[in-house]
Amino acid sequence: MSEGRSKVYLEILKEIHSIIHEDDLLPGDKLPSERELAERLHVGRSSVREALRALELLDLIETRKGEGTFIQQAGGHRLTEILASFFLRDKKAREDVKETRKILEVEAIRLSSMRMTESQMTKLSDCVKEAKRKWEKGMVPYEEDYLFHRTIIEASHNRLMLNIWRPLVEYSKKALEASLLREGRIPESIVEHEAIFNALKAQKTEEAAEKLKYHLENSQF
Repeated sequence: MSEGRSKVYLEILKEIHSIIHEDDLLPGDKLPSERELAERLHVGRSSVREALRALELLDLIETRKGEGTFIQQAGGHRLTEILASFFLRDKKAREDVKETRKILEVEAIRLSSMRMTESQMTKLSDCVKEAKRKWEKGMVPYEEDYLFHRTIIEASHNRLMLNIWRPLVEYSKKALEASLLREGRIPESIVEHEAIFNALKAQKTEEAAEKLKYHLENSQF
């Protein structure tokens, strides 16, 4: 595939991804027809057909004769994940994700400071302790890092925030993992998480927000 065709192909995949989100399509839902996609994307039907064929080969969509094309039940989450890998080749898109996540988490922690339950506070503490334990054993605490941030979002008790945050983190998962592997970053990250936790425990809302903002800027994901 030539470079020109490759760029068009990737653009079509990105646009199909956008349409799925705009139309609020879920696994099992029917995609717009080939003709409608071509009209909405202002490209030829052959280009749309090629992109759909690629998604079908990945088992992300299914074409049913006489019915149309449907998002696969098993492939719904993978569809977002795989198309995101194309989308995030764009540097501006990566910066947008980083900026949006920071805005969301910093505002969420302000709400969490007022709404966090005892069990959620304990969960944060456990994340910090387990991350330390893993680090001392030479392991990388990927899961504890993710759970720490997710618990802060969940503690805002705003479901829409969680639903927006989750795909942002999925989009940048590989970059987040790479960030932790930078020399000296894991112990730094644990110290920063502990500082955030201590500010929340003391109900110092703005201090917690500032500590989280500092942590996200240091993460360089």
